[in-house]
Amino acid sequence: MEGLKTSILEIKKKRLTYGVKLLLAILLFNTNYRIIHAQTSKGKLVVKEINDCPYIFYEEDSVKVKWIFEGKLQTKFFSNSDFGRLKIKTCKEFKSKYIKIKPSIFIDNEQKFKGVSKIAVLSDIHGQHDLFIRLMKANKIITKNGKWNFGTGHFVIVGDIFDRGDKVTETLWFIYNLEQQAEKAGGKVHYLLGNHEVMILEGNDRYVHEKYKWVAKQVGVEHKELYSKETLLGEWIRTKPVAIAINDIAFAHAGFSPEFADRKYDITTINRLFRYNIIGHDRRKVLKNRDLKFMIESEGPIWYRGYFRDKEFTKEKAQHILDAIGMNHIVVGHTSMNKILSHFDGLIYSVDSSMKKGKHAEILIWKNDKFFKGDIEGHLLKI
Repeated sequence: MEGLKTSILEIKKKRLTYGVKLLLAILLFNTNYRIIHAQTSKGKLVVKEINDCPYIFYEEDSVKVKWIFEGKLQTKFFSNSDFGRLKIKTCKEFKSKYIKIKPSIFIDNEQKFKGVSKIAVLSDIHGQHDLFIRLMKANKIITKNGKWNFGTGHFVIVGDIFDRGDKVTETLWFIYNLEQQAEKAGGKVHYLLGNHEVMILEGNDRYVHEKYKWVAKQVGVEHKELYSKETLLGEWIRTKPVAIAINDIAFAHAGFSPEFADRKYDITTINRLFRYNIIGHDRRKVLKNRDLKFMIESEGPIWYRGYFRDKEFTKEKAQHILDAIGMNHIVVGHTSMNKILSHFDGLIYSVDSSMKKGKHAEILIWKNDKFFKGDIEGHLLKI
């Protein structure tokens, strides 16, 4: 009897050992599976299906271009003077004819614009490039071929192209090209920095899509180095403002808090502090400075949510802020809504219509001193 019990125990031990080995094998397989796949909103993407737009790195006397084609890293070198017409099959948004190799050409300190006849605004694209393009075409901001179609109007992206979705670089290159097309037509494209741009530039990859972490490994750098000072996109993004004013409308990713008004900050101050004292600087040192700390925390222009989440925020407070900055309206993104909305009798407009979910989006249109919203079908509705 004892022998029978011993045999049964041995069998159970063997089964347990086998079960543990099987579990470890499954875990190992899943780990490897994650390594060779990138997660998208549509499911799993096999490595050989991964494509990405180019990253341009500055070297001493040359330019190095790297991109991903069907899961494989591609690399080309150019001198600063013969960049040429490089075509990337997997990135139609990249147009080498628009590339300006010298970063200094991007420096632009203009932050206030007057006499603009029409304005289009959206925010929080978050890698949803296809939906973004569809919305732009439907509302005739661009042509069916993706060219600038807004004449002398101004188009504003109120932050957060980065993170969450898997088509960030497509949007960056598209906006890069669109800027120059708009300039030629007498118009303007404004790309403002949101909290996600600032996080990316400081190396916070908490919300980065797994595809881009994988891409960075193939390129041979940390993710933040894809947008370092030694890259064209990184240099370009660093010249972008956090806030601007067009006519009597102020634009910022999250907004201007009552404390912002009480401290008597202005748009010029915001942009100078971010450009010269926050982006690219050690966060610990930034937090030791009263003004800088304010800018990157919850009451600052890239994080504030009080208009919509502070139950004590009133129309009177909104008017106080507007009086302090000398504007009549404020347009913000950052806080997701189901649609574009007017708040406090038209003093504040929120334009984050949850594009990040990839299903729905709206664009704010201002013309003839009135605010409208355009939907994904191109219908224009008064707000």
